[in-house]
Amino acid sequence: MSWRWMLAGAVAAAGAAIGAMQVKRVLGNPFGRAEKELDARDRVLREEHPDTVALRHRAHYLSEIGDLAGAVEVSEQLLADRLRVLGEDHPQVLTTRHNLANLRGRAGDAAGAAEELERLVPDMERVHGADFIYTVLSRRAAVRWREEAEGASQGTE
Repeated sequence: MSWRWMLAGAVAAAGAAIGAMQVKRVLGNPFGRAEKELDARDRVLREEHPDTVALRHRAHYLSEIGDLAGAVEVSEQLLADRLRVLGEDHPQVLTTRHNLANLRGRAGDAAGAAEELERLVPDMERVHGADFIYTVLSRRAAVRWREEAEGASQGTE
């Protein structure tokens, strides 16, 4: 093998190594962006955690002891906090909307519960898909509260 071939091979190897370093520098860790997003989301959840857990437990407690109006009020505050911190498409926000609508229905506002769930279902479908269990549950609850609201209005006429 001549020195020219050896030199050409060395230049080619050096070029490949430099190219690989440039690609690595540009791409960095291919999962770096995802890791940064998860870190940011975890930080948001940690910041939200103490307040929302307390509100969630308080709403559940009030519901269990029969203070549905109080549970609705606390759940509205929980929803407002979660919307502010997590954004409208976050799964916890969608779940909170579902729970709040059902609380409204249990508190006697079947029409309001149906309206909220009817607005929630398209958001659930967009975020989770039409076959996701909570999408299906929200759709069924909307129908249930709508039927109850229409039954109550027909009974009063």
